[in-house]
Amino acid sequence: MLKPTITSILCLIVILISSFSCGSDEGGDDGGTPEPSIAVASLVITDLNNNANASDFRVSFDVSVNEGFVQEYRAIITKQSAISNLSLASIEALPASSYFRISKTGGNISTNLNAGLLDVEGNEIVEGETYSVFVLAIGDGTNVTANKLSNQSNPVTLENADVLEIMAELPIGTGGLEVDSEGNIYCADFGQSLGSPPGTLVYKITPEGEASVFANGLVGASGNTFNADGSLLYQSNIQGGSVSTINSSGQVSPFVSGMSSPVGVVFDNAGNLYVANCGDNTVKKVTPGGEVSVFASGNLFACPNGITIDNDGNLYVANFSSANVVKIDPQGTSSVLVGFPGGNNGHLTFYQDNLYVVARASNQVYKVDLDGNSELIVGSGNRGHQEGNALQGGLSLPNDLEFSPDGQFLYINDSKPLTGTPANSDIKPTYLKRVRFKRQ
Repeated sequence: MLKPTITSILCLIVILISSFSCGSDEGGDDGGTPEPSIAVASLVITDLNNNANASDFRVSFDVSVNEGFVQEYRAIITKQSAISNLSLASIEALPASSYFRISKTGGNISTNLNAGLLDVEGNEIVEGETYSVFVLAIGDGTNVTANKLSNQSNPVTLENADVLEIMAELPIGTGGLEVDSEGNIYCADFGQSLGSPPGTLVYKITPEGEASVFANGLVGASGNTFNADGSLLYQSNIQGGSVSTINSSGQVSPFVSGMSSPVGVVFDNAGNLYVANCGDNTVKKVTPGGEVSVFASGNLFACPNGITIDNDGNLYVANFSSANVVKIDPQGTSSVLVGFPGGNNGHLTFYQDNLYVVARASNQVYKVDLDGNSELIVGSGNRGHQEGNALQGGLSLPNDLEFSPDGQFLYINDSKPLTGTPANSDIKPTYLKRVRFKRQ
């Protein structure tokens, strides 16, 4: 048996040391434990805003699970044709004009890019070109010395189109929606459903999306409208069988009772208030002095829900329990104007000689002329919350809608949860969405 020599022992020690020093490609400087991963995930880009530059891109992603080791994130835009020429080194060497710095937030990120941002080749962002985005996570230089590039986002071709976007989330059920002369939006809390405790609130949302409680003390707040001078918001109480007024300070006062599950409300030029009564399939007229009468009824009505009025004094009512929109002339004669898929409508509004109708069950919004010809303007028909091109975007049992004073936006409220049926559809919380119309 051979005895080990000093030389052979030394060689064995060298071999052992060498084996322990072997690390992965992601190891630290000493080749030991791999550095924590700082890559982002679920990167998505959306075309919004119609500005014909990089500010049209909204970038959303899940931040790194090890964000404590991240200095910042950088979003870069590239044409599809340039992707094959990119490398980590080339992206790290980009000038500041070709990346958008995103600070850490401690949560998931959704942000629009800077209008002046250039692509990786130094070119301006233009419509008609197809782009993707990458996000570079910059390591802290101590715990993580190597930056990490995300996977490629979905490709998007910028276009001048109507776009749908989420504006705010509200802890309420989808009741009525109204807009004042300054552009503030008012969303009523219907409640969880008609059979649950009623919603008591009305929220006020600024044009910038800041939300606050405007009024309390309602009983299933459903449809609403302002009077002629905008001094009072008239709010129906579907479970209270009444209509209330709310002044500019949020004070609630009774106006009229004796209604049957009232929903939509609208004024005519003489100051008469018309109320859609879902409970007894009528439209009731309330004079300025508070006198109540049945203005229209009959088998064309099936839980009349939304109500609006045109320039000639014709009323239009959207049925909750049928496909139809019913026209009522100034004498109270009713006829079917148009029907929509799904047999369940939300509210409707009259704007610039056309009706805009929520086809609730099909998760869509239609523009309708006064002859009954309809055009789809919002919603793919698939229930969801996809932002972007309005015809490809997602709505979830939308209820009401109204235009901004300048007509640039159409506001829509819908249900954030993606489960539930039209008959039990006022599911908290609510998304307030808006359609931004394309440049003319």
